[in-house]
Amino acid sequence: MKRFVLLVVVLLAGMQSVQAGGFQIGEMSARSTGMGSAFTAVADDASAAWFNPSGVAFSEGMHIMLGGAAIIAPGTDYTPNAATVSRPGFPVQASTKSKNKTFFAPHAYYTFWDRAAGLGASISVNSPFGLETDWARTSSLASSNTFTRLSMLAINPSVIFKMTDHISISGGFSYVYLNKINLDNLAQQLEGKNKDGWGGTASLMAYYDHFRLGVNYRSRVAIDINGGTVVGGSVLGPLAGARTTANTKITLPDSVNIGLAWQPSDTWLLSLDVDWTNWNTFNEVRINYAPSLLSTVLTGGTGTNVIPENWKDTVSVRAGVEWHFVENMRARFGYVYDPSPIDDVNFSPAIPGNDRQLFSLGYSYDFNAAATLDLAYAYVYFRQRNQIASVGVNAVRNGSYKTDIHIAVASLQYAF
Repeated sequence: MKRFVLLVVVLLAGMQSVQAGGFQIGEMSARSTGMGSAFTAVADDASAAWFNPSGVAFSEGMHIMLGGAAIIAPGTDYTPNAATVSRPGFPVQASTKSKNKTFFAPHAYYTFWDRAAGLGASISVNSPFGLETDWARTSSLASSNTFTRLSMLAINPSVIFKMTDHISISGGFSYVYLNKINLDNLAQQLEGKNKDGWGGTASLMAYYDHFRLGVNYRSRVAIDINGGTVVGGSVLGPLAGARTTANTKITLPDSVNIGLAWQPSDTWLLSLDVDWTNWNTFNEVRINYAPSLLSTVLTGGTGTNVIPENWKDTVSVRAGVEWHFVENMRARFGYVYDPSPIDDVNFSPAIPGNDRQLFSLGYSYDFNAAATLDLAYAYVYFRQRNQIASVGVNAVRNGSYKTDIHIAVASLQYAF
């Protein structure tokens, strides 16, 4: 169950902050992806419903956007180092690799602005998480992690108000539905599903001549995971296949995204985001097992695991450029530096990434005044992790981890 909670924390804790580390997906539209998702102060298309709803106040009428991101993860290469310690029955291999995975993260956005009333509304529906890590059951890491999976949906409606000709604000709520979470190793298989949580959002946009300032806040979200299923793994002998349940509560951290945008001419648009995620809310996670022989074995008789997380908050930096080189076409370039919130002591092969950099390209084509197709490609480079800080039974995790990800995004927008 310990690894189950770690998976939930890493993959979901930043669900309202598309800039957090780990395996979160920040690429929530093609246009924003082309600009490194430095979109908090741009927010002038339908994806403003996610990045900064206040930007809707400087648009006209209704906009709808549909699309998705194809995330291609070739797998993580693992090589043991001098700090790697094998466990009985799991000899250290020269190297191994997690299975390659391809995922699809859809998005849908709707915005509406009534200039006469000075009021507007928006709604975003997307999947900012949904990755898998799959280590072979014969690998030297199998005693720690084999299969992890997360499937989720996030919905964020907002109401927008224009305070002055230059300033707008918004307020809304977030609903997150967790469809399924899995985390397996050879000792236990863990599954939780059909859980949800609620939070709030607020944003601001200030628009002066060629400059824009955007701020977007997403609150903490509490999710109760009750009745998670725990099944004994193959190494437990007579308890293999035995079942029990476990409960925990996770508080997802709040975040603040601050963006600046400058449009020096009709040809160029420059943007910069600085994004803070309060990962310090994860000091520890407490898991309570239902009484059973399996839970006694898994917890050493206590029935409860208290996992110190000791995560650090992170500050990510994103930069983007848009070049309107002909009347109906635009090109984009983006860069991201995104640090990991997980320190070496708490590292797990379930989330084998590290500090990351993202390099992106984008392109737009206007079919007419109403319809636009946006395309983008992003390469995500993770700094190689040379893990040496895992101790005790976790020393099997020590080693070198190398991974990267390719992302292709397409969005179609229509204005009414």
